[in-house]
Amino acid sequence: MRARIVVTLVALIAAAACVEKKPDGAAPCATASASAAPTAPSATAAPSAAASASAAPPASASAAPASSVAASAAASASGRPSASASAGPSASAAAAAKPAAARVTGQNFVVDLAAAPCAVGQACTMTVRLAAQGDYHINKEYPYKLTMSDAAGVTMLGKSSPNVFAKPGDFREEGEKAATMTVAFKPTAAPAGGKVTLAGTYKMSVCSDANCQIEQTAISLAVPVTP
Repeated sequence: MRARIVVTLVALIAAAACVEKKPDGAAPCATASASAAPTAPSATAAPSAAASASAAPPASASAAPASSVAASAAASASGRPSASASAGPSASAAAAAKPAAARVTGQNFVVDLAAAPCAVGQACTMTVRLAAQGDYHINKEYPYKLTMSDAAGVTMLGKSSPNVFAKPGDFREEGEKAATMTVAFKPTAAPAGGKVTLAGTYKMSVCSDANCQIEQTAISLAVPVTP
C-alpha cells in the first residue's frame, strides 16, 4: 500500500512539473500508468507449431525415389542405355548365330554333323562324327573318305585335294565305336540368307563280329556365315 501511495505521489509531482514547464501547443505529458508498461507478447502472436508444420510441403510430394535417381545417375555416367531400351540383337539374328547341327541315321550307325558360325575370310571346320550302334563297331581297316560338293562362296581346304577329306589326315578314331572326320573350309562371300550349305558323300564302314557293312552316306549341313 505504501509503495502504491509513493508511486501515485511521484506521478502527480511529475505531472505538475510538466504542466508548468511545457510550452503552449505541446503534446500532453505522459502519465505513469499501469497501461504504459509493456505487456507480454500475446500467445497468439507466435505462429503455432501446427501451422508451421502444415505450411511446409510434404517430403514425398516432390522428391523422386532415391533408387530411380541413383539408377538414372549411374546410366548417365556410364553412357549405357536404360533397361527399357532394346539392347540385344533381334531374334532372327540370334537364331542365325547358333551353331549348326544335323544327324543322319542309318542301319547300325548314326552320323552327327556340327559347325560353329563362321565369318567370311575365316578358316572354319565342320565335324562329321560316325557312331556305331548295337553290336557294331568302327571298321578300323576301311579307307574312310568324305568327298564334298562345290558350294558357292566357299573354298574347301582338304589336305590331299580341296574337296576330299580322308583317313588318316582328317580322320580320328575315338575308341571302338566312334570316329570323327574334320572338314576344313573358308567362306569367301556372304551367302544370301546368311547360311551356306555344305554337302557331300561319306564312304564309311561299320562291322559286327559276323559281318561288315560298307556305306555311302549323303550328308548336308547349313552353316551360318556372317560378313
